[in-house]
Amino acid sequence: MAEKPRTSGPDRISEAEHAVMEVLWNSGTATAAEVCEAVCKARDWSQATVKTLLSRLVQKRAVDARPDGRRYLYSPLIARADYVGGESRRLVDRLFGGRAASLVAHLAETEALTNEDLGEIEALLRELKR
Repeated sequence: MAEKPRTSGPDRISEAEHAVMEVLWNSGTATAAEVCEAVCKARDWSQATVKTLLSRLVQKRAVDARPDGRRYLYSPLIARADYVGGESRRLVDRLFGGRAASLVAHLAETEALTNEDLGEIEALLRELKR
């Protein structure tokens, strides 16, 4: 029986593992061949590479592997929103002393924010103040 997505984070997920997770988050369940179809060409990976990454994600308890005949079906055990939230918090803690305002200030100072970004941030702040 497949496990439900969990809220506590797994061990750190590498950039390559994250690419595999994105496929699983988007599809819900996929075989190694289906994951490969989604990422192998763009990343110049083989199906063996995808299988290695899936195996690592299973070991980290980020992904469930369920037998389906001669293949496995893989599904995420962590929700994307929970993973992004944890990574965001670690980034703010590590680089900005735990202050999200410092991150936004840095982005503004380095001109990494577009006018569209600023508009979205202003709208979000107005909504949060209600």
